[in-house]
Amino acid sequence: MTQSQNDEPAVAAKPPIINLPPVVWAILGLLIAIHFIISQGGEPWRAWTNYVFAFIPARFGAAPFPQPIGAAWWSMLTYGLLHGDWPHVLTNSLWLAVFSKPVEARLGTWRYLVLLVVSIIAGAVASLIVHWGETLIMVGISAGVSGILAGAIPLMNGKYVEHMDNIQPLRPWELLSNPRAITFTVMWLGLTLLTATTQYMTGTAFLEQSVIAWEAHLGGFIAGFIAFYVLDATITRKSIHTLH
Repeated sequence: MTQSQNDEPAVAAKPPIINLPPVVWAILGLLIAIHFIISQGGEPWRAWTNYVFAFIPARFGAAPFPQPIGAAWWSMLTYGLLHGDWPHVLTNSLWLAVFSKPVEARLGTWRYLVLLVVSIIAGAVASLIVHWGETLIMVGISAGVSGILAGAIPLMNGKYVEHMDNIQPLRPWELLSNPRAITFTVMWLGLTLLTATTQYMTGTAFLEQSVIAWEAHLGGFIAGFIAFYVLDATITRKSIHTLH
């Protein structure tokens, strides 16, 4: 007697090699698509996108700065969609992919997006305070990445609660006594001073000389840290296993 096809044991589907939430894939695709389009347009197109969408502290200075009406405000967010070159956008995309999954799983899609947006804007505000009125062109999503990282650290070092089947993030005061969390935070902040994950380009757009916008990283990190706990407190039902 032969076994019918319906009696064959079911084979579990293989999980994807890179398991990221759809919203993260969408953001990564958007960043890469934008940079590809700009890179194909040549220097005039790059200069125009910086003029309209990059964050420039001089937009808020006392002296008149040529810009589209409203650019001073929307550029506090849109600068995060622009990048200096392919290594820049790919490095930021990698870091965003690494740290986004636990945060998105914990907060959900719209809270994750709020955290990312708040961190990007906070990076612009921090840079504005330090470089008020200066003609510097800032691009890159790494202030947002820093904010996502700030939310990931309490989760990566959190406590598994068996009866709730999820990871409970460390509270702020618990982070101060967690050597792993402190070490990781110090290493990340040190890394931002050594790598150009966010770039300032002085003078004309895309000059070779650039300095690192460490204040944007720090602003995004602090804002993301605060926003994570505020957003997490708005969730009434926390039963998501965030790290698997």
